[in-house]
Amino acid sequence: MTFLESLPGLIEDAEKRAGSGCGQSDVLYEKFVQDAYAAILGRAPEGDRDKAEQLLKSRGFDPEFVPYEAQEGECDLTGIEIDCCPCGRHE
Repeated sequence: MTFLESLPGLIEDAEKRAGSGCGQSDVLYEKFVQDAYAAILGRAPEGDRDKAEQLLKSRGFDPEFVPYEAQEGECDLTGIEIDCCPCGRHE
């Protein structure tokens, strides 16, 4: 199986892993999935890179992704208000 043939499965697996590890935080999901998409693209053979990037972009890949910057009172990991955040890093 070629890289491009396996790409839809790689993307599906990345999205499932991001979803299962994000604790319902859209901020954390987006970071996980963008990191996974970038890793997939990084493994693409040079000849398949443009096609792979095009497919990843159709799923939401942003090569210029900037992680969420928390506002005061928000968790910088999850984006959830500190008083409600389940990450365990807040007192």
